[in-house]
Amino acid sequence: MPTDISPVTGEVYYSGTWEDIQSVLAGLDIGEGKLAEGIKQPDVNRYQEMVDRNIDSILEELYWTPLIAMNQKQPDGTVKKVLDGSVVRAARYWTAGLIMLNQFQQLSQNMTDQAQGYIDSSRREIFAIIRFNHRLYGQKQKSNISRTMPPGMQPADLPEANF
Repeated sequence: MPTDISPVTGEVYYSGTWEDIQSVLAGLDIGEGKLAEGIKQPDVNRYQEMVDRNIDSILEELYWTPLIAMNQKQPDGTVKKVLDGSVVRAARYWTAGLIMLNQFQQLSQNMTDQAQGYIDSSRREIFAIIRFNHRLYGQKQKSNISRTMPPGMQPADLPEANF
């Protein structure tokens, strides 16, 4: 089984490959030496799995989880499997924030604040989805109010705080 596939769901991770997470971390000033020696693929995959299950637990009230990558026709005529961009972005930055907080513990306070900001903004973005500010294209919704009411017509019943 390829390592960029979740062993729980059998699908790709929401955040993509571990190189995608590495590119987010490379944009930060944590030092090339720390990045090269401190982050390995199994560690990243463990955090990706953790973040995917957190996202699923948040979204499971309104969507059938795990989220499924949908086929999308590209401009060159090929078909590619893609997830909603907001979920991908939130998963990447949430995973990168967790890795920074847990793997690189000798960071400055400014970098620690930035890592916490990644996590907080990602969680806000996911909670915006369950409040119907934004819907996930191609994902099957659940109707928790009535079996006869289409999910697109029901009001949001989760008045969560925006962290």
